[in-house]
Amino acid sequence: MPPKSSPAYTMSGYHDHQATQFKKWADLIKNDPRRVCRALALYSPRGETVEGDSHDDVPILFQQLKTASGQSTSKSWKGLVDAGVITALCKCAINTQATLTLAYATVNDDGVAEISQEGMDLAQENAPAPYSPALEVLCNAAMSCAVPATSTEQKMIEEMKQHWSPIMQRLWSEPSRTLDYSANQIRVRERVVVAQTVHRLSLVDPTFLDVIMKPSDLTLAVCFRYWLYATSEWDDITNCTLIAPLLDGLGPDHWKRYFATHPPPDMHALLPRILLGASRGMDKKKRTPNQSAEFVVAMFANHFRQLGPRELHEELMFFTGMLNAAEKEFPPFCRALYRSDPLWTAMALNVTRYAPLGPNAPKQGYIPEGLTMISFKLYFNVLHTMDGPDHMDELVYSWLAGGLFDALDSAALTIIRSVRGPMLISALLSNLDTNLPKFKPKTRAKLRAELPRPRLLSKLIMLATKGSQNVDDLLALVAPDDSVIRSAVPREDPRHPLWAISAWQLLLRLTTTLRPFRGTCTRRGCDKHAYSGGCKKCKFSAYCGQECMNLDDEHKFICRWVPTLILVDVYQKRDPEEVQKLLGDGVAPAPPADLPSEEELLRRVREEGSMTEEEIQMALSVRHGNTDEDHAGKADDPLPGLAVLQEKMQKTLLGESNSGA
Repeated sequence: MPPKSSPAYTMSGYHDHQATQFKKWADLIKNDPRRVCRALALYSPRGETVEGDSHDDVPILFQQLKTASGQSTSKSWKGLVDAGVITALCKCAINTQATLTLAYATVNDDGVAEISQEGMDLAQENAPAPYSPALEVLCNAAMSCAVPATSTEQKMIEEMKQHWSPIMQRLWSEPSRTLDYSANQIRVRERVVVAQTVHRLSLVDPTFLDVIMKPSDLTLAVCFRYWLYATSEWDDITNCTLIAPLLDGLGPDHWKRYFATHPPPDMHALLPRILLGASRGMDKKKRTPNQSAEFVVAMFANHFRQLGPRELHEELMFFTGMLNAAEKEFPPFCRALYRSDPLWTAMALNVTRYAPLGPNAPKQGYIPEGLTMISFKLYFNVLHTMDGPDHMDELVYSWLAGGLFDALDSAALTIIRSVRGPMLISALLSNLDTNLPKFKPKTRAKLRAELPRPRLLSKLIMLATKGSQNVDDLLALVAPDDSVIRSAVPREDPRHPLWAISAWQLLLRLTTTLRPFRGTCTRRGCDKHAYSGGCKKCKFSAYCGQECMNLDDEHKFICRWVPTLILVDVYQKRDPEEVQKLLGDGVAPAPPADLPSEEELLRRVREEGSMTEEEIQMALSVRHGNTDEDHAGKADDPLPGLAVLQEKMQKTLLGESNSGA
């Protein structure tokens, strides 16, 4: 049969024709549901039904069906379901072809509506995907279903189950313009409709989960691909909340109840079906596993930057589930994480952006554990996936390039007031300190450029000393090695005060190793040498010149502690040869020959008068391994517990006794 040509209308005539068509199909939906089903079988612009209905009628019919499908208990909808409208809609989604309408017509000189090339381009840009109108009606019908479902609704669900997998096959094979990276609401709706339908149908009839769990079904791949190309909170969260429960097992209650008796496939079988969604893009060119992993990581970074607090929480849970699943089943994902500067830049932003004590804090419903701490914990979750020193080096460099220390500076109060905050900061700094000799020169240089951090150090000191400004209280907390502290801390007790003590000492040790007090400009980011001059209050923090001293607005946070910290540095310092190696290979400029010696610094400490001679000698004796007589001859004994060491130092400082540990 030759194609039926569209009639020519004047613009006013076109609008009258549209109004007539709307009324016609509204009446037919109520009175002749079988004719409706026959019209839905017009899959291409060619042909017509026995009643004379053409493909031009179908767009109007879909709009009327959307209205009718929202009333699943109405008599007219029941008549449509009995006439087979669900099967007709499913077949329409599988088979229908695209066509343009007169929606962007203009009037020519003869007063007739016609479509210009510009109008055709605009129509194509905004035209729905061929399968989209039918899917929107099916989704609308699913959303109107009651719990429990009526007999009509149950019949509707059974018919959808029969045709669901072929629909997903078409969506996977012919994405049309649904993947356009655009905020166009037409595309957003197209990326939402599948997941939204599954969410609702699995609540009304949990056996629908069996359909998407079939090995041949592509629902998870389609929804994951829609998540990857999401441009709004709506299409992002609708799709990620469908997939995340399958990764972390924390789905809605009706899923848990159903999976208790109908277990889903194990992660070895399930994760590849999800990640299939990343294997092809808009150009249908197949990606390698490494390319797929890099694309997924890039999209996580992109989404993190765009989401509001509630949606960000869901996204972080999705990321955590993906990380845990990929550790064993998809290592390329973890490797892509290690070297993704944009991902860790976005994660650092997550740590600070919605901190409850910050300017963007959500008004209600979120505490540090909810956003800031979940983001911060992910740094440690990734550590558990490490399988070699090279990956550790890549990861730490990405952390530093992403602004980890800036995030700690900004969110320090939020983190340390959280139950696990001091423990996590201590663990992070301990990891950096332990692996410092293994890092490549590029990473050590990057870490050096991020130090010092006076603001963070002062907050950790005040936490450890419980707000005390007393020098004795600070020195009483000093231990020669982080292992001493860790031996005294129950690992299962995140509230233990020794985590805070460990944190500030580790930060100081990292700082003075990579930026020694002697000869280094105090301002972060400056690599020039400092010979003399500087802070007139502490008399120790030197600068390369007046400009750096004027620019350094952070020294004030730590100024009063500097003389004491010099002694702590003497007490805890790494071996000079080790420090020389760590600063070699271009990590730091070679020190000038006329740097003040350690003895000169100690002389200045004595002259400054903030430390007593007893305090100085006590620090030096432990620094050089000269212990008291009670501990003599016990070199093979383990290091004393921190509590005992503290007691000894307190007694020494107070002059009460000099008994050994």
